[in-house]
Amino acid sequence: MTRYLFGFLSVCALGLLGCSETAGTGGSGGNGAAGGDGGSGGGGTGGQGGTGGMPECESANDCDDKNECTKDVCNPATGMCESTSVPDGSPCGPETPLGNRSGDCVAGSCDFRPVTVAVGTKEVVFDYTSDRCDDFDFPDSTAHIVRAADGELILFAAVPSSVLGATSGAYRVSRGPDFNSFERVCEPPALVSADVRTPESYENQEWLWTPYREGTDWHVLIHNEFHDTMAPPPCVAGDPLSSNPCWYNSITYAVSTDGAATFVKPGAPAHVVAPPPEVWTPPGPDAPVQRWYAEGYFEPSNIVLGPEDYYYTGFRAIPRYDVDYRGTCIMRTKTLHDPASWRAWDGEGFNLKLSSPYVTETPTEVCDFVQMPDGQMMDFSSLTYNTYLDRYMAVGIWGDWVDGKLLCGVYLSLSFDLIHWSHIQLITKALSWCETDPTIPGLIETVSIGYPSIIDHTDPSTNFERPGRTPYLYYTRFNDGGLDRDLVRVPVRFTLEE
Repeated sequence: MTRYLFGFLSVCALGLLGCSETAGTGGSGGNGAAGGDGGSGGGGTGGQGGTGGMPECESANDCDDKNECTKDVCNPATGMCESTSVPDGSPCGPETPLGNRSGDCVAGSCDFRPVTVAVGTKEVVFDYTSDRCDDFDFPDSTAHIVRAADGELILFAAVPSSVLGATSGAYRVSRGPDFNSFERVCEPPALVSADVRTPESYENQEWLWTPYREGTDWHVLIHNEFHDTMAPPPCVAGDPLSSNPCWYNSITYAVSTDGAATFVKPGAPAHVVAPPPEVWTPPGPDAPVQRWYAEGYFEPSNIVLGPEDYYYTGFRAIPRYDVDYRGTCIMRTKTLHDPASWRAWDGEGFNLKLSSPYVTETPTEVCDFVQMPDGQMMDFSSLTYNTYLDRYMAVGIWGDWVDGKLLCGVYLSLSFDLIHWSHIQLITKALSWCETDPTIPGLIETVSIGYPSIIDHTDPSTNFERPGRTPYLYYTRFNDGGLDRDLVRVPVRFTLEE
């Protein structure tokens, strides 16, 4: 059972990702010739062109456009203002509580935008007491909803029910004609875990984690857990999952052509997308004492379609369980049906093929971690492009310093290009890794929550990847710290402070 352990853990920027599909806004010009047409962005419509050229000037003071991501000068030869972008990654925005800047400049704009969030009334989407198929059926992954061709909605937020002693290995979806009518489909399951007991198989305990529909093909990235049942303590002999801390994780692939009723994997090892960078080595008697000996690539975020027909996703990375080295990576592909086509960000471009060390017979290169401006590692579960904020938006469980105290909750971070990310901003307070006091005012729940995701019910896209100003925040509520978990949603409203 995945445990949600990782809480600790517009412009077309860089030519990589880019702009909103909605119309952009052209700049207003100063004195001079009429401005040009607005550019196209991210497959969307171009904004209106400016109304004039650069303004006349006598000194640089006449040219300040109040944008700290541009350098403004007065050209003495022409008497006209000239503006150029500062280098990408230059700090911008207000200071964070730790004294850093809150954003990065990318292509002449700051990715940070100050946002306030209003939270509405909670609604239960999946009630463990009444909606489960069996005692081992509960929401144990980030909620994703996909719209079928006939308008039916399919909800992915479950667990393969071989967890904790059950034997079926069944992963189930929920279906409904609208957002208020989901029903769990108990039989047949959408996927039954292969439960192969070898790490190099990459077919172990399998969660249908990240779905994406293209026409009649329902692609899904699988969160795949191998737990070593053969190694001595601290591994647990015979226990494939429930209390076995020896955890080796990969991301694999399956596809459905029958409307998400059943998913099939390409023949192993062709189903492998992101295998861990090293072969599995169980902890020995001298291994550091840890709650989890977990390593590999985990829990891919939403898939988002960007410019040039690339599909992007983020995922958590722990290259080695015995090294305090972990973060979030980004990868992309143009062909979702080809698991080998994904390439991860390597610090300079999307060039890194994530190969199996069992094939290369040597440790493979680790993807480059993306970070926030203050150096904190990203750790998000939800990735979308927000059309109101005009930025990519990551959402996750994080902590930020407020009045000298670490405030834990669900936060958002913004980006133009998925590589540079702004400082986090609070959506709602919540109990999690950095806060356990249920009496803290303003908590969304008095019990722990996990797996936050943003889903906008008015989003017309098939895969709900483009929310706007008033989406819902979905999350799992851990009622008793065990099996009793509900899927809950709450409406939120974003308001830009600018």
